[in-house]
Amino acid sequence: MESGMGGEAEPQMPRFFVAVHVGAGYHAPSNEKALRSAMKRACLAAASILRKGPGGCVDAVAASIQVLEDDPSTNSGRGSNLTEDGNVECDASLMDGHSGVFGAVGAVPGVPNAIQIAALLVKEQMKGSSLLGRIPPMFLVGEGARIWAKSKGIALPETMIEADQWLVTPKAKAQWKHYKAMLLGAKAEIEISSDGNLCNAQQTASTQDSQAQTCETLEENRAGQSCMLSPLEEDSIMDTVGVLCVDTEGYIASGASSGGIALKVSGRVGLAAMYGSGCWASLKGPFGAPFIVGSCVTGAGEYLMKGFAARECCVSSSLSQAGPASACLKVLRSVVNDSSQSDTDKSAGILLVQADAPIRVPGNPPKLKAVEIAAAYSSLSFGIGYFGSAMEQPKVSILRSTKQQNRTGIDHFEARIDLSTENLL
Repeated sequence: MESGMGGEAEPQMPRFFVAVHVGAGYHAPSNEKALRSAMKRACLAAASILRKGPGGCVDAVAASIQVLEDDPSTNSGRGSNLTEDGNVECDASLMDGHSGVFGAVGAVPGVPNAIQIAALLVKEQMKGSSLLGRIPPMFLVGEGARIWAKSKGIALPETMIEADQWLVTPKAKAQWKHYKAMLLGAKAEIEISSDGNLCNAQQTASTQDSQAQTCETLEENRAGQSCMLSPLEEDSIMDTVGVLCVDTEGYIASGASSGGIALKVSGRVGLAAMYGSGCWASLKGPFGAPFIVGSCVTGAGEYLMKGFAARECCVSSSLSQAGPASACLKVLRSVVNDSSQSDTDKSAGILLVQADAPIRVPGNPPKLKAVEIAAAYSSLSFGIGYFGSAMEQPKVSILRSTKQQNRTGIDHFEARIDLSTENLL
């Protein structure tokens, strides 16, 4: 540490690290610029809080995800996938690694920023018991979550019509109409067949050109294996945006937010809201030893939820000597294998951040030293970005599949970022 003219140590900028993702699936090249911009702004939003010093991880995660929710190019908040009924219902969660406190909302309607409610649930739990010793809620769903948020002072649209004017974008509406027509066409085929009329996909294709690729195409799109039939080159993003933040003293928090899968059943709660599945953060390994790690998961929600994917990835990383990338690959392989056996969607992405133990000098607060970031994905693409205190600007990328050279069907990325470079005030 350098000294000033008077011999006293000059103050130094707090160290920090933030990582973000914008979902696994297929990201259209035409939308890449918008997604990269959103990730950069999300990184900078978190950094503006983390630069103030320790203790801001929860707020940093919430601020970063709010940027992604407000951007119509992501499947969270504004521009989310619509339910089968044509509405927006969002999921979100946030976890503080120091306390282990978790807050989440599921299938909440008419809320532009579901992560705000999740963050408030975390803070309310941190305060402890409320009036008459009532236990603060951890997980709220549906209209009840919306009512609770309003009672706590979160500004929300007065009516669902007003909310939809912001949340439902023309692109999402067009996608919904397209998928709805496909679904109705598929249902009609089943009904005709059940009445004893022989009707197969080839016959209907000659008379229903607009629905030429019904169930098969829908499954391919959901798996991120092909583009949609719209004249526009559109995205097919499975689920969830996510953010991980580490502050100058090594505290970590993670969060996730999502509009869910396209044409989902109303009331469906997805991966982004589920404990241990969409996000995880911890300062200790499974046996209590110090270990700073956090994870965000996106993709085929139901299968990832069954395996507590985010938590499992963090536990695997703490037990492994092979590094965070190996942990991500291990968990994702199990997901791909399970989904292959049942012939279901296997698109998924995992983002993991592991931090070195902070440097501790007597008389001084601990200082974050370095972090490792790893990503693994089985989809056609996975959008990620990261930013650290020693970096001049965020790095963002839409990772593209190289499955032609990869027999496992899984691609990955990893990097180590040294944060020990001091930036003087």
